Amino acid sequence: MGRNVITTKTFEETSHSVPNGTEKVRFHNIPLGTKLLNQSLTPNNLQSNLLKMKSIILQLRFLSNCFSVFFVCLAFFHIFGATLSAELSMTVEVDRAVIYKGERITYQIVIADSAQVDDSIVPNLSGYNDFDVRAFPRQLSNNSGSSLQVVINGKVVRQESSMQSRAIFTYELAPKREGDLLIPAPVVMSGGRRLVPVSVKVADQSGTGNIDGSIPVVVKSPEEQDIVKTWIETDHNKLYPFQPFNVTLVIQVKSLPSDVVSSDTSPIAVLRDPPNITIAWANDDLLPKGLRPAQVLNDWLSSVRALRSQRGFSINEYATRGVGFDDNFFNFGSSSGFGDIMNEMVRGQLLHFARSPKKVVVRSADGAEVTYWEYRLTRKFIPHEIGEYNFDAILKGGFAVENRNSRDGASLKRIYAVAPEVLVNVVDVPIANRPESYVGAFGKFKLTTDIQPRKAKRGEPMTLTLKLVGEGSTGNVKPPDLTANQEITANFKTHSPTEEGDDHSCTFTYPIRATQSGQVIFPSIPITYFDVQDEKFVTLRSEAITLEISDSEQLNGGFNFGNNNSNAGNFERSEQGLLANMTNRSDAVDQSIDYFRWFASIVGICLSYLFVWVFLLFWRRVDSDPQRHRRQGALGRAKNRVARVRQNLRNDNSLNAVVRYGGELQDLLFGYIADLGCVLEHGMTTNDACKKYKELGGDEKLSESLRNVLEALDGAKYGGLDLRSLDDLVETIEHILAHPINPKK
Repeated sequence: MGRNVITTKTFEETSHSVPNGTEKVRFHNIPLGTKLLNQSLTPNNLQSNLLKMKSIILQLRFLSNCFSVFFVCLAFFHIFGATLSAELSMTVEVDRAVIYKGERITYQIVIADSAQVDDSIVPNLSGYNDFDVRAFPRQLSNNSGSSLQVVINGKVVRQESSMQSRAIFTYELAPKREGDLLIPAPVVMSGGRRLVPVSVKVADQSGTGNIDGSIPVVVKSPEEQDIVKTWIETDHNKLYPFQPFNVTLVIQVKSLPSDVVSSDTSPIAVLRDPPNITIAWANDDLLPKGLRPAQVLNDWLSSVRALRSQRGFSINEYATRGVGFDDNFFNFGSSSGFGDIMNEMVRGQLLHFARSPKKVVVRSADGAEVTYWEYRLTRKFIPHEIGEYNFDAILKGGFAVENRNSRDGASLKRIYAVAPEVLVNVVDVPIANRPESYVGAFGKFKLTTDIQPRKAKRGEPMTLTLKLVGEGSTGNVKPPDLTANQEITANFKTHSPTEEGDDHSCTFTYPIRATQSGQVIFPSIPITYFDVQDEKFVTLRSEAITLEISDSEQLNGGFNFGNNNSNAGNFERSEQGLLANMTNRSDAVDQSIDYFRWFASIVGICLSYLFVWVFLLFWRRVDSDPQRHRRQGALGRAKNRVARVRQNLRNDNSLNAVVRYGGELQDLLFGYIADLGCVLEHGMTTNDACKKYKELGGDEKLSESLRNVLEALDGAKYGGLDLRSLDDLVETIEHILAHPINPKK
């Protein structure tokens, strides 16, 4: 701290005598920030008063600095005390608090920590007895936290920032009953204490949460109506692993009177917006672990998608990809205005499913015949594990109903309908009376057997083929163990088989060798499968095959085997193929030294060393080229940046995410092309990037996709995209990077 210097300007001095003879001096204009008025000092105490004033000023400055330090410390402890007290926090959120029976609630618990959230911290939902709980994988994200900047005397003496780690636990809650239910507060323990939620939210504001973290929900029953009927059918309610079965969602919609619409027009065809069907089994990511679809999702959706001239239902709100990504993009239907069109441009159109409905006549409760339009959606599944699988569906949306008070004779009514849950039980085959020859096949099969060649010498290899063909499942079939059959092991040596198969057949190929000569019979082999229709084991037996096996050839003394000093006499082959009467195997090996081979080996080693040395010199020269390194690392760097952007998009739903990550995507594309061409990235434009991409040998279609992506990313800076469209652009960029180009040097 600097020394205080007291300065004075020239002042007027007036002296005069007083009665006691003491000289009085009056000072004016002393610039110390304090105006001294009518203050008289004698020459004797002038110096002492100045020292006292200086001491007072120093004490005031000291107190001022103490107060500054006190307030800085107070702010410091206030910020960091709040940070420490909130080091581990929890928030709870549901998407809605009022639902219909059959719907599910999305329940999310977010645990935030200034450090990495410990893996041992997991919510306990064991008390959620009114709900079936399905947990999704935990997600981790890192967000910017609080920052602190301490400034003293205009100088930054400390600056700190913190990151906040979040663990997001997402659950799906399916209510078991109707009425008023309560989602209990989650039990989350940390350091021996239970966390209390700092925030409890209901996303659609249909309810409020309690301060303890519990959330009241209302489960309503759908209104009774005869406009829409829906249910689920299965061709099997009880089956066995790997036995395929079909699940069919049936929807019947009441027909409109013929004076309202044509009798050939379905009530769905007049709707502007398709009703939505929520089907968990129409999303491969939501299928249970032990259940596999016979068709991948895209193939199945394509098979049930409505034709261009038809309208149908929306499934799980699947939509086109937006601008330029779908051939149905310009089919706007009856959009009411420019806002709707712009909405479709960003979101893409909802796809229509359930083609070719048919009319059916249903008898109502009062005995009247009512015409309905019936839609059917069927999907095939193959269970891989034993267990119970449930299938349901929820249908909601606006439907056209008869209304004579309306000008058109019909009006729109919001309807919510639930297809009752159907259970499919996958059981194991009976353990009782299960034969040892059971191989794990389900269905009905035939067995064929063959051995080739059927004439061979003892010890020569032959091939045994067992083929099981039929209708059913062979995915879990195991090959028969031939070594357990004593009739086979007495006359044959067998080896492990190779397996080939598909959904309806399997083939086992065994290498075998005969150990006996003469007419040898390969015995019949029993193979048992399980008949799922008759629910019983069926044993098939292969045909017995007669083989002609001759003795092995002998080597006589006239045939020299090995060196010239080998013992004369007859050499017999043993069953294992070795010479039976040889006691010294060196007799069958030529042990003379071949000097030419030794010399050739040494020369070969030297030439190999020389070749490696020259190759390393060449490689070092090539490897030191910085442009080559830049080109080689371009694709990897671009893919890593795309992966980071995709991860950030999953964790960041803020309004400025499109602008931030759109700019990052544009930068990585410019950087990728600049690295491939070894040119400057700074100042590159969309035209420059596309032109350079073509010069480097890029595909014409990919170049056009690149231009569309870059132009769309330009629009992202001005709010021309949303998160869904940006995610689609990420997929297009990944497609471009999946087709790397080899730039010309």
